Parts: sequence; structure tokens; C-alpha cells
Amino acid sequence: MHSFRRVLYYVKLQYKSVLVLVLCALLVAMLFSLSLAAMLPLMKVMMDEEGLHGWIYRTIVKDRSGVSFNAVPLDEYLTDQPENTPRGKLRISSVKLDSPGFGKLLEQDEIIKVIIGDQNYLDRMQQLEQLAHAQTGETIVLEIKRGEEAAKTFDLILEDPFLYQMYARPARWLLNQLPQGQGAEFKRKCIILIIIIMLSATLVRCTLRFGQEYLAKKIGFRTLMHLRIHTFKHVVRLPLSHFSTEGVSDTLSRFVKDSNNILAGINALLGKAIREPMTMLTLATLAFLINPKMTLVVVTGAPVAGLMLGRLGKKMKKATKRTLESWSRLLSVIRESLQGIRVVKGYHREKYEEENFRRTHQRLLKQQFRMGKIEAASGPLLEALAMLAASTAMILAAYWLTDPQNKMPVSEFTTLVLLLGAMAESGRKLGNIYPRFQNANAAAERIYKLIDTPGEVDPPHAIHLNPLAKSLEFKNVSFAYPNTTQPALSNINLTVNAGETIALVGPNGSGKTTLLSLIPRFFIPDQGTVLIDEQDTAQVTLGSLRRQIGIVTQQTIVFNDTIAANIAYGNPDENEENIIAASQQAFAHEFIEQTAQGYQTIVGEQGATLSGGQLQRLAIARAILRNPAILIFDEAMSQIDSESEAKIQQTLLEFSRDRTSFIIAHRLSTIVNSDRIVVLDQGKIIAIGAHHELMDSCKLYRQLYQVQFVSDELHR
Repeated sequence: MHSFRRVLYYVKLQYKSVLVLVLCALLVAMLFSLSLAAMLPLMKVMMDEEGLHGWIYRTIVKDRSGVSFNAVPLDEYLTDQPENTPRGKLRISSVKLDSPGFGKLLEQDEIIKVIIGDQNYLDRMQQLEQLAHAQTGETIVLEIKRGEEAAKTFDLILEDPFLYQMYARPARWLLNQLPQGQGAEFKRKCIILIIIIMLSATLVRCTLRFGQEYLAKKIGFRTLMHLRIHTFKHVVRLPLSHFSTEGVSDTLSRFVKDSNNILAGINALLGKAIREPMTMLTLATLAFLINPKMTLVVVTGAPVAGLMLGRLGKKMKKATKRTLESWSRLLSVIRESLQGIRVVKGYHREKYEEENFRRTHQRLLKQQFRMGKIEAASGPLLEALAMLAASTAMILAAYWLTDPQNKMPVSEFTTLVLLLGAMAESGRKLGNIYPRFQNANAAAERIYKLIDTPGEVDPPHAIHLNPLAKSLEFKNVSFAYPNTTQPALSNINLTVNAGETIALVGPNGSGKTTLLSLIPRFFIPDQGTVLIDEQDTAQVTLGSLRRQIGIVTQQTIVFNDTIAANIAYGNPDENEENIIAASQQAFAHEFIEQTAQGYQTIVGEQGATLSGGQLQRLAIARAILRNPAILIFDEAMSQIDSESEAKIQQTLLEFSRDRTSFIIAHRLSTIVNSDRIVVLDQGKIIAIGAHHELMDSCKLYRQLYQVQFVSDELHR
């Protein structure tokens, strides 16, 4: 559970809300337990055992003296006999060790007389009442009949234990509200009062439970927000090599599916995981006060349940990780199909994509079945265990109930069953929580694996890099993508003077884009160095390096924001005048003015409202506004018509003057005027020179130019 505990750091930040939540949960547990415990006095009254007064007096005497007496039948003291007529004797059922009565009184002793001061009490209800109200430290004389022996007298001094001090005052207040000895009227008032108390407790408990659950959700949502912000902050700083191996869909799945599993775990932790153990504890405490033996029998099932949950949890964690990985693959299929929907429809591959989606979802379904089986098993297993413990307790209770010396009143037995049953139900609810924790832990492992992946950081003692002034050099550079054996670049040596325009040509996969990706340090060379003004770019701050680079790629990236915001993405504080000037240079101003809201028009997701050529012009305007020292154009005009291309080329020619520019273009006609052309093949430089030089000396360049020339002729 290490990863899930790391998530709890964000919960700790909200400690004030957590403290209020715990207090609410504690009060909910106590009120629920007391609501069930209230059944005992209710049945004492309704079942004519001893009445509410007799039960409370007997409980008080037991706590103060350690002596337990048999219940007093109600009909023995709610009769119309003369006031001074004695009605039976108290019989001792047990004496607690180290109590005031221990060593003096024995089981089955009968109390003949209770003497307090000058008063003698013969009626056993009066005896209980006087023992309950006796002053602390006051000497009480008990006259005892023990079997066939002659009567004996013992002195008894009562104590005020902590538990007695807690409930004595409210218990006495309750008794003062109820009259004694009035038959049906007495019973009716007792029942009404107890029910009102139970109803009030229930209403308060429900209000507190609402507060607890609402706070749990608030804390959970805040925690999830902080976790996602932390994760996103790290993800945008991960090197491109991470996304080339892990993929974007897997990262997206961790943000959505994995984080939702963590939220479910937090809600369970702040909900049932706090409330139910407290409920079990208070229920067990009350049950223990009624009958310790039966309670201990039921509680013995807890360690066994814990071991079972531990084994189920390990299986759940493993199944959850596989399920989340399957979710990631499914998300990848959906994302690719929808992003390429034009291709899917254009090639009539809807059936193929449907089958691919079905196969991927079936693999996910298989993992979900495994999770469902484990989740479904946890509840019944715990329920069966609880029933086994309860059945054992009931069998023992059957002997205790029928044993004349240990006779338990029916009301106490019934209340005890309710308390133990409620305790078992709370345990069953907890059984569903541990698998959720394992789900959350598995999800947290995946998210923290992402967070723990080293991101792009400035090296120790990194220096600030000034704008390129002399040269940019690739020195003995070699590079291979992760999980590949074939190098993308091999022993590249190239020096570019400041202000020079360099074109890179070569077949697909020859390493052109990879080489230019090393300049802004998107990738780190496996061997060799990239130098700017003789300074290793691996030893400079990323900010100072990338701020002097403008990039326009074949795959134009725009964001679901306004046109102005997309153009000013690299310069968010730029004024509107400069944004319009850059757009005019990129020949984008003319189509922007024709949109519904001009520069405030939302481009839509992935630029859905604009054509490919329009998007590329926005990207070029963005690079122009950047005003960089180094320009990188990777197929920047692949989707622009010939007329616009000629205009933009002229603009870029003027804009790139005194700037260092790198151009990748399949249309070789667009690069013939470059200062130098670098020809790459299989990750190696095979030729460098001007256009006319390469036409004479480089066979590969000549072939590429001739193929492009034929292609241009066909398109005219």
C-alpha cells in the first residue's frame, strides 16, 4: 500500500476537514450503537421483566460494587400490595474480582436486609434503589442468607468508577421523568420516551453521516485535483523518449481511469473505513458489557477475516494492474480510430476498426471478470465467517440461557443478538473496502511510476546560454531510440555557421527529423555532443536554449483556443499589433479576417475549423512572432498551395536573414537556394554541398531531385 499512502499526503493537507470528518464518524458510530442498545430498556419495559427502574438500579449497583443480581420481575413490585410489604429477596449471580464485594459475597447469596444509617430495607426493589443512591464512602450493612447457614452481616463501601460517573447523571434524570408503580400508564410513558430518544438519535446520526460523506467527497475531489496537477506538471516535463515508448494513450488512461480508482479508494478510506471500525468498536463494547463470553466468541473471527482479506487483496492488486493496462490499450484504439476517422471512412475500414475494438475490449473484459470474481468472493466469505462465529456464540448462549445459575434475561439476549448482528454487518461492509484499497494502490503505483520517471531538468550548475552568435556544431553524434537496436544517427559531424541556411534531404527514415530534434534537446545523444558557440547544450538551462528556437513541423499542433492565442503561444504577452504583423508575413491574416470573430475565433479541437494549409500558416506565424535565433522548418509547407508557398518562401527568406535556419522539405525546389544541403542516408551524412555541386557529386541527391522534378511536373 506504499503508493496509496503517498496519495494521502494530499489528504493530510486538508487535516482540518479530516478532523471534522473523523468526529462526525465517531458520533455516527456511537449514536448508531446507542440506538440499538436502546432496544434493551425498551424490551425491559415491554416484556415485563423488571422495568426500566429495576434494570438501571441493578446496572448502577453492579458498576459500583461489582455484584450482579438476578433480574427483578416487574409484576413483583408493580402490584397493589401494601407499601411496607416485602416482595422477595435479591439473589447474587456473580461477584467481580477486586471489587468492593469480592471476598465477602458469593454467588447464590440472598440479601435479606440492607441497612443504611438507621434505615432497614427489606423490599428488594427498595434495596436496589438505596444501593444505587448510596453516597460514596458510606458504610452499608448487608444481611446475607447463605444456603443453610445462619444469616451473616457484611459491611460494603461503594465506589464511583469512571463508567458510572459518565452515565449516572443522565440515568437518574431519565428515571425522574418516569413514574414508578403505575402499571400500564408507566409502561406506555417509558415506551414513548425511549422511542422519542431513539428517533432523535437517528435524525442527528443521519445529519452527521451526511456531513461525513459530503466531507469525504470534498476531500477526495480536492486530493484528486492536487494529484492530477502534480502529475500533469511532471508529464509535460517528461522527455519525448518517454512518449515514444509508452504512448500518449497510456498516459491519458492514468489521468482518467487510474485517478478515478484512487478517488474511489479515498472515498472508501474516509467513509466506511473510518465509520465502520468505530461502529464495530462501540457495538462490541456495548455487547461486552451485556455478555463478555458471547462477544469474545464472535470477535475471534476478526483475525481469520483479516488473513482472508490479505490474500484476496494481493490477487485484486494484480488483477487491477492488468485491467488498467487493458484500459490503456482500449483508449489507444479509440483515440487512433477517431483521430483518423477520415482515413477509416476513406478506405472503408469501419469493419476492421470494429473488430479491432471488439478484440481489445474482450481482453479488457477478461480482466474485469477476474476482478469481479475477487470482489464477489470477499463479501460471501466474510459473511460465512461471521455466521460461523455467530452460530458458535448462539450454541453457547443456548446453554447459558438454560442454565439455572447463569440465566440470561430474554431482553438482554435479544439486544445482544442485535448488537452482534450489527457488528457482523459492519465487518461485512469492511470486506468490500480492502479490495478497493488494492484497486487504488494499483492505480497509484501506475501514476507514481509516471511521476517517478525522470523528467527534463537542468543539469547541476547549468549555465545560461546566450543567443547563437558564432556556430552550431554536431560533434561525433550518435543516437538510437529506446527499445531499438538500429541507430537513428551514426557519427554525425556537422558545423553550421550563424546566419547560415541548411537544408536536410534524404529518404524517409534517414534521420533528418531526429537530427534536428537534438538541437532543442528533445533527445539526448547517446554519444557525442551538440554545441552552440562551443557550449555543450547538455550543460545549459532548457529555458535559455529553447527560447531562441522556433519550430514549424509537418504535423501542425494547435490548441482549442483563439487564433490569437495559438499564434502567441510562445509569446503570451505579445500585443495584438505584433500578432497581426506576424500573421501578415505568414499570409494568414487574409483568411483570419474572414472567420466569424477574426483573431478571437476558436480553432476547435485539433484545429477542426481550419484547413491543413491554414493551420500551417498559423504555425509559421507563431514561429515568426517568436523571433528566434534558430529556425527549424520540418516540412513546414507540405500542405500549402504553390501560390502561397512562393509568397511565404519569399517572406521566410527575408525573415531568416541573419538567422540560423534548418529546413527539411521533400520538395527539393524549395531548398535549392540554401547555403548548404546535407544529404543523409540510414542515419549518416553522405554528402554536403550546394545544389549544383550535389547534382554532380551525389547520386542519391540526383535521384531524389529527379523523382521530385517528375512529381512536380505531374502536379502542374
